[in-house]
Amino acid sequence: MSLPSIVYWEDPVQSGVIFGSVLIALIFLASCSLITVISYSCLCLLSLVILVKAYSFVMVKAGKAEAGSDPLAKVSSFPLVVPAETITNVAPCLSGCINGTITELRRLFLVESMIDTIKFGLSLWLLTYVGAWFNALTLVMLSWVAFFTLPKVYINNQAQIDEVLGKVMAQVQEVKEKVVALIPMKGAVKEE
Repeated sequence: MSLPSIVYWEDPVQSGVIFGSVLIALIFLASCSLITVISYSCLCLLSLVILVKAYSFVMVKAGKAEAGSDPLAKVSSFPLVVPAETITNVAPCLSGCINGTITELRRLFLVESMIDTIKFGLSLWLLTYVGAWFNALTLVMLSWVAFFTLPKVYINNQAQIDEVLGKVMAQVQEVKEKVVALIPMKGAVKEE
């Protein structure tokens, strides 16, 4: 399954399992430490596997199942190895992303573009309020829920959302033009 099909809930069972399991882990992380969540999750998984193996053993001894039938055969045959080619292919993209981010941050902090630096500063200032209202884990949970709900909502109401977004973008562009007109540009000559 591809990521868009999971996000668009084409297979509700698979999407629900992925969405629910990650959301439950995030909720547990909100109340317990990462080490505790990982250890309890692994213990639950180990207990589940032991129960399946014990059930399989009892069914074989009772004559209800064939000897050698393993209910976890499909899981054990699943490959868990990350190919070296995948890592080699991802490394240039990852380094390019990191280098681009560092270059952009340097440009913003050294005020190479006044407008972009002001936008960056305002964004950081707004993040202080967001940080005061929510912790990072709450934002991750909200993002996870939005990641699974917003695409489906958009698909179901595309015409209305596009109309509203068009109006909002027009107003944002108008405000942006007014703000840019108020900021003195580098190299501008005063007329006397």
